[in-house]
Amino acid sequence: MSPAGYWPELNAATEAGADAVYFGLHHFTARSKVGFDLAELPDVTKTLHSRAVKGFVTFNTLVFDHELLEAERAIAKIAEAGADAIIVQDVAIAKLAKKIAPELEVHGSTQMSVTSSQGAELAKSLGCSRVVLGRELSLLDIERIAKATDIELETFVHGALCVSYSGQCFSSEAWGGRSANRGKCAQACRLPYDLIVDDEQRDLGEYRYLLSPGDLFALHQIPELVRIGVACFKIEGRYKDTEYVAAVTQSYRKAIDEACAGLKLSVDRAEETRLEQVYSRGLGDYFISGVNHQKVVQGRAPRHRGVQVGEVVKVLRNAVHVRALHEIKRGDGLVFDAASWRSPDEKEEGGSVYKIILVQNNLQQDKLQQNNLVQSNVVMLEFGNGEIDFSRIRVGDLAWRTHDSQLQKIYKHIIEAKEPLYTRPVLFEVVARLGEELIVTAKSEEGSSVTAMSKVRLEPATKRALDETLLCEHLGKLGGTVFHLESVNLDSSEPLFIPISELNALRRDCVEQLMTLRTRAVKRQTHQVVTKKIEQLSANSHNNEHDVSTRGFSPLKTRAIDSRLHVLVRTPEQLEAAIATKPESITLDYLELYGLKPSVEKVKAANIRCRVASPRILKPT
Repeated sequence: MSPAGYWPELNAATEAGADAVYFGLHHFTARSKVGFDLAELPDVTKTLHSRAVKGFVTFNTLVFDHELLEAERAIAKIAEAGADAIIVQDVAIAKLAKKIAPELEVHGSTQMSVTSSQGAELAKSLGCSRVVLGRELSLLDIERIAKATDIELETFVHGALCVSYSGQCFSSEAWGGRSANRGKCAQACRLPYDLIVDDEQRDLGEYRYLLSPGDLFALHQIPELVRIGVACFKIEGRYKDTEYVAAVTQSYRKAIDEACAGLKLSVDRAEETRLEQVYSRGLGDYFISGVNHQKVVQGRAPRHRGVQVGEVVKVLRNAVHVRALHEIKRGDGLVFDAASWRSPDEKEEGGSVYKIILVQNNLQQDKLQQNNLVQSNVVMLEFGNGEIDFSRIRVGDLAWRTHDSQLQKIYKHIIEAKEPLYTRPVLFEVVARLGEELIVTAKSEEGSSVTAMSKVRLEPATKRALDETLLCEHLGKLGGTVFHLESVNLDSSEPLFIPISELNALRRDCVEQLMTLRTRAVKRQTHQVVTKKIEQLSANSHNNEHDVSTRGFSPLKTRAIDSRLHVLVRTPEQLEAAIATKPESITLDYLELYGLKPSVEKVKAANIRCRVASPRILKPT
C-alpha cells in the first residue's frame, strides 16, 4: 500500500504496482497539508478501481464533539463515493463509522498505538477489520500478535518514524498548540537540542538532533513478514514526491512478489542506493530488528540527506577536492555537512555540480585511511559562479548528494506513463463445440468473471485449427489495457475454425465487461446517527435553558447527573491530598511501578476503591 498526496503520486503508485493507495481529505486527516477534496473522491475511487487498486481514506485524527455532525456527513460521503475503507484513530469514530456505513471497512490507524494482541482485539470489537501495528514493534512482536489474533495486520515497511510511539506524541501540542493527533504536527523532534547532565551542559559536538530518528527500511524483512502472515505492507509518505512513491513502490512490489513465490530477494546495492537517494534521513531496519536507540537516532541532521558521496580533503578558492564513495555526476545536487564545527542554525553550503575533474592520488590523509576511504577516487568539483562560499567549507566535511541528476530518468516511464504500465493478469477459458458459438470466459485476479459468445458458429478446420497457441496470440493482444494474459485453457475435442475477427471481438467484449465491473458505482446504504441524536436532544430540551446546537451535542446537558468524584494521581504527594477528599475511587497513574504497592495499600486502608492505570504501551512480552 502506497501513499498519495494528490493525483501525481496516486498515478505513480498505481503504475509502480501498488495494490492499494491511501490518501486523505483536507479534514480529519493526520496530514492536513495534502489530500483531495470530498467532491473529487468518486473520480479517485473510479480511477483506482479501474486498475484493480483499492482506495483507503485516512480519517485518522481525534474528533471533538462539535465536529461530530461534520464527521458523520464526511463518512457518509466517503462510503457513497466507493472508498474501500477508512483508516481511523479515534475509537468512537470507529464505532460511529460502522453505524453510519456498515458495509464500509474500518481499519485501525497506527495512531491507535496497537502494540499487542489485546489492542488488536479491542480494535476488532469496535468494528475494525484490520489494524496498522505500531512502527515500534520487532518481527518477534509482530509474530506473537499474529498468532494471538485473527484480525488482519498491517505493518509499515518504509519511511519516516516518530520519536514517540505512534499516536502518543504531544510535544507539538504542548510547545506550539499544534496537535499531531489533529493533523498539525510541527515536528518538534526535528529541532536541535542541548543536553543538560547534572546541571551542566554537555558538549554534543556534531550530534545536536537528539530526537530525530532515521527512516525505516525493511525491504530485507519482507520474506519474514510474508511468512508471519502480515496482510498489508505500508509505505509512509503522503508528503513525499512522485519519484519517492514510484521508486519505493516498485522495489517493495518486486520484493513481495518474490517472497510470495518463495524466491530469493533480488535486491542489489544499486537499488538500495536509489531508495536512499529519493528520500532518506538515514535508512535502517529500526525497531523491526529490535530496539537500539543509538542506531535509530544518528543526530547529525534532521532532514533528507540522500547518499553520502564523499568527504572533503582539500578546499580551493573556487573548488573542492572530494574523496568520492560513489560516482558524482554533472548536475548532481550536493550539500556539505559541517555538523562537526558549525551551529545547527547556520546555513549549509551546497549547489549543483558544474564540472568534475579526476585528481591524481597525491594526497596523504591519515583520517581518510582510518575511515577506509583510500580506495576511492579523489575528484575536484566546481559549481556555478557564486553558488557556494568556499570559505565556509573545511577539510573533513561530509558531502551528501541530495539530488541525483539521473534519478528522474530512471523512473520517468512510471511517473509519465500514458498507458497502463503495471497490468493485472487475466485468465481465459474457451469452450469450442462444432456447430455452436465459441464461448470465452475471462477471469481477473480479484475474482471477477465475465463471458462472451461469438456471433458465428464453429466449423470444421480446413487449414489452421483453433488451438491454445492461436488463442494466446489473439486473446493476448491486451496492449493499452490494464490486463496482461496469464493463460488460456481450451476445451475442444476436434479441429475447429473461427474467423480471427471473431476472436478479437470476443477479447474486446470481455475486457469491456471486466472494466464495467471494476468501475461501476458502489451502492452503499448509509444511516444518520449524529443528526438523529441532535434532533432527539433538541426535542427533549425544547424548554431547557441549555442550548443543543447543530455544531455538536453533549448528552450530559439533557439528564440529571448523579455526581461522584473519581481522582487520578501521578505522585505519592498527590495521593495524600486525594485520600483526604474521600473520593469514590482513586486511580494510580504512576510512570514507574516503584512505590505502587504501598500506595495501593494506603488507598485500601482508607476504604476507597483503588484502580491502577497500565503503562501507555503494552507489547507482547
